[in-house]
Amino acid sequence: MNIIFSIFIDIPEDKLDNPGWYENGVQVKTDKSLNTKNALYNNRVELERRQREYTESIHNPEGGETVEYRLLGNDKQYKDFCKYMKKYSMISEYDIINFYKHWAMRKFAQDYDNVCYLDFDVVPNTDENVFKIFDNSNFGVAHSNDLAAWGKNISATKYNTCIRNPSSKYWNTYAMLLEDGMEPDNDVFNTGIMVAGYIVIQKLGYFHEFEKTLDLMTYLKEEEDSIHPPNIQRIFNYDNETVFSYLVKKRNIGIDWLPKEWHYIVDQPNKEMVDTKAKLYHVINKKVEWVL
Repeated sequence: MNIIFSIFIDIPEDKLDNPGWYENGVQVKTDKSLNTKNALYNNRVELERRQREYTESIHNPEGGETVEYRLLGNDKQYKDFCKYMKKYSMISEYDIINFYKHWAMRKFAQDYDNVCYLDFDVVPNTDENVFKIFDNSNFGVAHSNDLAAWGKNISATKYNTCIRNPSSKYWNTYAMLLEDGMEPDNDVFNTGIMVAGYIVIQKLGYFHEFEKTLDLMTYLKEEEDSIHPPNIQRIFNYDNETVFSYLVKKRNIGIDWLPKEWHYIVDQPNKEMVDTKAKLYHVINKKVEWVL
């Protein structure tokens, strides 16, 4: 049995975080989180429909392909997870939700052979089976290494990007691995789409020593006399993709990179530039109406 799941939780405006860049050492306030909230809320019915329809298209019990769909929301299970995270009051609800998807993936791996997670802004555009395009002994996920490359070479004095930039996640993971005495170079992942078999999900052990991992992140973020330049240290944050990259290296997890068409980033300036033959659209610019 296989499962595809997503999460839709409408974050209250007073709990939205600020992923803005830095100017003269001060983080710029932006409307990015509010725009994301509104785009997902306004298109929630169609987004769920497309993900459900895709699941139904690959559900084939007669052929031995049983696939279920679940949309997780602000229910008791999520509220219980928030209580678990309560002592980490510095972590935004946005980041809690992104940690929650790994918690749910681990939980589903107890009952299903293969698990596929889709961010709620992922729109399927195919009837091909996502579970057949990867090696289920590895973790199927896309990388953002090309988007992070610039940040590895720019002078730290000019590093002014936001906490969610791929290069920021690279340096955050770098610091964690270095602190653990490991080779610090790492891959930057985009966990908006993840597909894996239950064995490799268990091997990843995302929540094994989770509190220890968060304590390490806090230490590096708040450390006085840090070896990392101030412009780098200030973008250290509690990011699910940073933890994922750290654990992939630490646990020696095999990765099966998703082909571009199976994690197609929609971030173009206009709709006409979007590839109509892509399999799974990940709408980073939140113009979800372009592909619905």
